[in-house]
Amino acid sequence: MGVRNFVGAFGHVAMDYIVTLRRLPTPNTSIEILDRERYFGGTAGNLARAAARLGVKVSLASFVGIDFPNDYREALERDGVDTTDLRTVRKTNTPSAWVFSDPKGNQMAIVDQGPMKDAERLPLLRHSVQDVDLVHIGTGRPEYYVRIARFASSLGKTIAFDPSQEIHYVYTPRLFRELLDRSTYFFGNEAEIVRARRLARVTSTEGLLKAAEVIVATRGSRGSLIISRDGRIRIPRVRPREVVDVTGAGDAYRAGFYAGLARGLDLRRCGILASSVASFVVEKKGTQSNLPTWSQVLRRARRHATF
Repeated sequence: MGVRNFVGAFGHVAMDYIVTLRRLPTPNTSIEILDRERYFGGTAGNLARAAARLGVKVSLASFVGIDFPNDYREALERDGVDTTDLRTVRKTNTPSAWVFSDPKGNQMAIVDQGPMKDAERLPLLRHSVQDVDLVHIGTGRPEYYVRIARFASSLGKTIAFDPSQEIHYVYTPRLFRELLDRSTYFFGNEAEIVRARRLARVTSTEGLLKAAEVIVATRGSRGSLIISRDGRIRIPRVRPREVVDVTGAGDAYRAGFYAGLARGLDLRRCGILASSVASFVVEKKGTQSNLPTWSQVLRRARRHATF
């Protein structure tokens, strides 16, 4: 089979349950729920659906449980996501996060990794490597991703490495360096870049370029920075109408970046498109509640560049 998709997105597909309480309970007490909401989530689910909305051909590679909701699968397929590699693992539950918050902004979360915690024993999702141009390695078990990266490298595929918050607690220097060495792109926020430098044993962000060719550092309200062997490109923040919930902004940013790459655009324009997509997602609660179309993204991006 030839290349059918631009990107194969590896990572979590999860359900997010957001619960609002008057206050967080102390142990051995109970408290009434003020409000609860259910959202589609997971790093790979967010990225794949946002990218597909932007016209990127994307294959989603992840493991879910027998309770995976039909409405989530239907939403992915309706937006054009290839779900061949969205695999159900028997006798497991879909990855889920329960986030409890109070009006003061205090939070606690309980996470069930589902089948993803044992992914190193699960089969390689080959379609999302063989039949794509770029393999996006997101959250999940490093041991599994080393196998994916070796397979992708053997086929000459471009790899993007995006460990997200898991860089702080699941990566050893050895596993991190092997994945970075095989990658063309590395994504992270400022704290994740600091951790990456430590794991790679380099003293500057530019030091990471000994392995990856492009480092994309997101900086919240200060925009982002794309660092390559040609220098630094400062990407401005694209202003949202309002900021309601920043969860999922990073996944949206990657989707916009790939929408630019898939169309052959330069790194600066890819970054501006990425910022534009993120600006929509933060306007509503839930990581997939306000996914924009390509024309909406272009309209905002054109304030900062010509397309």
